[in-house]
Amino acid sequence: MGKAISLLRPPEQPPREGASERGMMELRKRPRPRLLDPDFVSSPPPTPPRKRPRKQAAAAAAVENPAPSKRAKLCGSYYIGSPVVGLQPTRCCRLAAPVTRVSFIPRSRVPFNWYEPDMWTEVAKYLHGADLVHLAATCHWFLHLLFGDDSIWCYAFFRDLSLRTDDPRILKLLILRPFHRSWRLLYVNAFNNTHAYCFRQPKKHIEWFRIGGFLMDTSRMLLTATLALPRGMPPADENPWFSISLTGACLLTNVRPGIWIADMHMVRCPVCNFKKCKGTMQVLDARHCELYLEKKFKDGTWEYEDLGSHFSDGPLDTAGAAIFNRDHIHTPHIGNILNAKSWIRERSNLLPRARFTPIAVAMNSNLKPNHGLLSKFKAMRYSRDGEIVSVRITQQLL
Repeated sequence: MGKAISLLRPPEQPPREGASERGMMELRKRPRPRLLDPDFVSSPPPTPPRKRPRKQAAAAAAVENPAPSKRAKLCGSYYIGSPVVGLQPTRCCRLAAPVTRVSFIPRSRVPFNWYEPDMWTEVAKYLHGADLVHLAATCHWFLHLLFGDDSIWCYAFFRDLSLRTDDPRILKLLILRPFHRSWRLLYVNAFNNTHAYCFRQPKKHIEWFRIGGFLMDTSRMLLTATLALPRGMPPADENPWFSISLTGACLLTNVRPGIWIADMHMVRCPVCNFKKCKGTMQVLDARHCELYLEKKFKDGTWEYEDLGSHFSDGPLDTAGAAIFNRDHIHTPHIGNILNAKSWIRERSNLLPRARFTPIAVAMNSNLKPNHGLLSKFKAMRYSRDGEIVSVRITQQLL
């Protein structure tokens, strides 16, 4: 058996020539240092690093950079180079920060509700009527909010008429109104650029501007053709023609209470019908805020009736008219109207100007050379003996 095993072994071969030389060639010698330049001794170049065998280099790299774990392989690592020389690059890893123990228990927050009625109601108070309509057209939720809640239109109505809602007298009017007379309809009829001459005599109309709103919490209204109160208060009779012709003022006792709106109009002179006539007259028109909702007013059933006329003889420098709430003529608001020098224009300026307070309105214009002024008083009633819903004072140069 031993002989058989020996036969299976290959015979030993004699060593070849050059084998020792090959083994000697595998040993690497240390490289000799470079020769220094005698002219460059102060700062010699750096010595190159010592070369290592491949196996030693791989082992050293494994020690310096260990293999990443399975969790690190799932998370990509990124290196951000530092712009400052000498700093190490920053490593950006997607691994979540370690969870630290906290002393409080986190609770789930209520998600923010973009459709909050109270928040949008407050925002809508600062929007104009046209902006409110555009906001209602965005979605059904805003349509239901703006056209279902009438308080937004109520606030906008008093705001654009420059009436303060904190006044106790106005607070009594902030009530829920029926649908056919809602605050939204009142706002639309007050600020849709319609005026009294749109329904009657539109060809005579030249221009107009809104003065403002005032409050009639009682049924007594005082009309004057000047910017001053009469010396004696006119009697409250059914026929004011005598007091108008004598004092240029009248007292109406059957006026519908509520919010009234005043406008100033410039219309063509009715004396002549020539198209080229440049004669004009100014009109102080005041109406109840619900007048344009009445069908009888729109179809022309209701007409203005003449109350009387007052003629001022001789040349005049100004033409003015005013409407007062009779029960509040002794309040400081009336003094702002009667002090005409504080708000009328200079004598050379012929443009009209108006002023209003919560309980009175007035207008004034400087006149060219003239021979007198004719003032006419008109009123419109709800029925033949019903409440007065509109008044008008026209002033014409002669």
